Formats: sequence, C-alpha cells, structure tokens
Amino acid sequence: MEDTVQRFINSQPDGVKLAEMEESLRQSRLRLGYVTRKLLNEGKVRKVENKYFPVTVSIEK
Repeated sequence: MEDTVQRFINSQPDGVKLAEMEESLRQSRLRLGYVTRKLLNEGKVRKVENKYFPVTVSIEK
C-alpha cells in the first residue's frame, strides 16, 4: 500500500489531498492517513498545509 500511495503522490507535482487520494485509490481516509504519516516520517513525501507533495531527490556525485 505504501508503494501505491507514494507512486500516486509522486504523479501529482501540484500536490494532492487525502480526499483526492481516497477517491482515486478507493481506500479509507483513515488508512491513507496512516500510510501518508509513515511516508512523511521516512522523508519520502512532504506535506504543506493539507496537501502531500513528492520529495525531489538530489543525486550527489
């Protein structure tokens, strides 16, 4: 489920709300909240106000 949510957020460069994820992914808001919180804690996504955004990964040489 985490991979699915992360891929969905990564496909939304302008950000996405939980309600939009709930509708598109057909999962409960509670479950999505748990998964997005875990992704936030791991630094895989970021949250600004009530939208989730992909994290840009910088490649170091």
